[in-house]
Amino acid sequence: MTFDDQMMQAIRDTMPTNSDIRVARGIELVKYHVSWKLNNDPERPHKMSKTISICFSPQAIEEFSNVPAAQQESVYKRITAFLAENLAKFDPQHDASKNEAAPSEQWVISPAVVLG
Repeated sequence: MTFDDQMMQAIRDTMPTNSDIRVARGIELVKYHVSWKLNNDPERPHKMSKTISICFSPQAIEEFSNVPAAQQESVYKRITAFLAENLAKFDPQHDASKNEAAPSEQWVISPAVVLG
């Protein structure tokens, strides 16, 4: 399984069901943008949550690529634990009007997360 496949699966396993997950690749980092319908405003039935931008630093990607296959499951568990911990503290609600983009919050996956 590739890095992208594993990280997409970690995000799917952690985020709310039916989350919209988009990938943005930069020169040095990878970002996954995650949001979901809030379903709590009858006047705005399609209102989306704040966006979570999950960023993998270049160093984290490099460290991940150096992890032996036998240890990748433990890295996967550390990343999903990091995401779950941050999600538990995350407030998806916002007051942006329907003509404004929803606010976003950035979570950075660093080498410390990958290596434990």
